[in-house]
Amino acid sequence: MKNQQIFLKAVLNKVLSPSTLTNPVKVMDLVDKVSPYVSVDSGLKSSTLGALALSLKSVRGSDVISFTLPTLGTGTSADGQSIVLRDDAAIAAISTALSEDTLGAYLKSAGLG
Repeated sequence: MKNQQIFLKAVLNKVLSPSTLTNPVKVMDLVDKVSPYVSVDSGLKSSTLGALALSLKSVRGSDVISFTLPTLGTGTSADGQSIVLRDDAAIAAISTALSEDTLGAYLKSAGLG
């Protein structure tokens, strides 16, 4: 999980660089390359993704905080497989914080950010 977060941070550092986000040709090339691997609703257009990318031109990889959703540890499924047990209460609190634009404060209070 940590290695995945490190990898994604490296990708973000590359993608969120001024040389990428201030160049509309690079932005559209990025959207074209990434869009086949992203699931979205049918109403989302590549032009919307391009506009989103351009709106992120002042955001850097160091501005992005990654964390793992809280869990209740591990357990065993009914068929004997090892599973990670989600913490529904904590996930609901994160959902609320996202919808209220208070995720940063929530993460600090929960020791995740």
